[in-house]
Amino acid sequence: MSNTTVINFEDSDGKGTVTLVQNPFDKGNKYYAKFDRTTINIDHLIARIQKKEVGTNAIMAKHFASLFKAEILEALSRGEAINVLDLGTLYITTNGKVSGDTPGTASIEGFQVKFTCSKLTNEAVSSLGIKKIVMADTNPIIGEMTDLYTGMVGFEFTAQKSMRIEGTRLKISGDEGGVFFAPATEKGNPDEDESKWIKVEKLIRNVAKTLEFFLPASLDTATSYCIVLKTNSTKGNLTKKNYSTVHSEVVTIKTE
Repeated sequence: MSNTTVINFEDSDGKGTVTLVQNPFDKGNKYYAKFDRTTINIDHLIARIQKKEVGTNAIMAKHFASLFKAEILEALSRGEAINVLDLGTLYITTNGKVSGDTPGTASIEGFQVKFTCSKLTNEAVSSLGIKKIVMADTNPIIGEMTDLYTGMVGFEFTAQKSMRIEGTRLKISGDEGGVFFAPATEKGNPDEDESKWIKVEKLIRNVAKTLEFFLPASLDTATSYCIVLKTNSTKGNLTKKNYSTVHSEVVTIKTE
């Protein structure tokens, strides 16, 4: 908890942005909605109290908040559930699955704390409005591309040598997924005929922010390509029903 005091604090207008995220699973609706967060802390809450209750001592208010926090943590350490100011209940649950078929063989991985909102808390958001609705961008984003043979960043790569792609949401997954070299059209887009695409046989590194691989031997130094990434990967080890596809700018292949 900070030692600062908020002097001026603008209240939110009671409206927020809702982001539609594509549902990665086969069942359920096509999208799920997320209400974008605007996070405030105890300093902001005290500033609001001071507007309504002039003369409120911010230092004392913070001190009492610290005491409440300490007592709540101590209660949890004793295994107690806590009704937090009628806003909801903090309670303890097991962490993960329980292995074993009998109490004698059961193995509990650990514990975690969860929170169940009260009716009062849920009623507080019943009058919220929507400022706008936007779509979440879940496609991979290609950043820098590096020829690992020369160490050069750019759009020219050495034949049959290794290269690296850095960016966001790059991890390749799915039977149809992969890294492909597609002949580039005059407009700098991948040729729509996927039978002409050349797939990278093996990824040396395949994580969300980095891909590393050797260039396929069948690439032609006289042909310009777009590197196409196709994946159905999501956060963690989950996969989604539909594939996301993104392509690089035009790249060329050179000999050593």
